[in-house]
Formats: sequence, structure tokens, C-alpha cells
Amino acid sequence: MAATTDCEHLVQYYETDQMGVTHHSNYIRWFEEARTKMFEEIGMGYKGMEELGIISPVTSVSAEYKTSAKYSDTVVIHAEVTRYTGVRFEIVYNVFDKTTGQVRCTGKSSHCFLNREGRVISMQREMPEAHARLDKIINGEEG
Repeated sequence: MAATTDCEHLVQYYETDQMGVTHHSNYIRWFEEARTKMFEEIGMGYKGMEELGIISPVTSVSAEYKTSAKYSDTVVIHAEVTRYTGVRFEIVYNVFDKTTGQVRCTGKSSHCFLNREGRVISMQREMPEAHARLDKIINGEEG
């Protein structure tokens, strides 16, 4: 087990613009799709975390567009947690064409953990078992 995932996505017509290419905003949505899948796979799904009173908002996101995905292309969104402090984490993304392997977009998002009142929390203090598991997964010690 690792804090990485590959998520396939079939480009829909409504995701394209008048030029016939994927509108740039959709890549950010695809980042979220892959991020959500990854956290489900490691047993730290957002729904479960929210039931425990912990949310994980995006604090920043960036994308660098390389080539265009078009309607009916299948892309793969590779997501990997590259930094975890117990309070914040970062994920890098690589979106590439499933058939050709051509990179479509790269990006990064940063997040923090908040409680129900919207205050930043330390997972190590608030949820030590979840913190220990996440720390091991991200550092490649579980698997």
C-alpha cells in the first residue's frame, strides 16, 4: 500500500470548450477525483473523516498544461502524496493520455486538516492512530 493512485477518466463532451479541447478547469476536478480515490484506497476516505469531524480543504492548487485532452480520450490521473506533516499535506498529479502516454497536465495541491469549527488541527494529537497509519503509508513503511 502507498499514498499513490492511478485514476482513469473518460473525457466527456461537456468538459470540452469551443475549440474541442478539455477546458482547463476540469483538470482541477480530475485532481480531486484521483485524490478522493487515493484516500479511499488507504482507508482514510473523506466521508469517514468528515463523520469523525475532520475536513481537509484545499489551501492551494496549481496546474501546468502541457498538451490537450479531447472529447472521448481516456486520461489517467496519477496522484501521489509527497509531503505530510500531520497538519498539512501536499499531492502532486500527472495527467497523461492512456493510449499514448503523452503528458496532458501536471499539478500540485496543498491541504490542511480542520475540525468542525474550522480550526487547524494536528492529526498526531487529535487522531494518533490515523496519523501513525498515514505517516507509515506516505513514508513507504506499510505495504
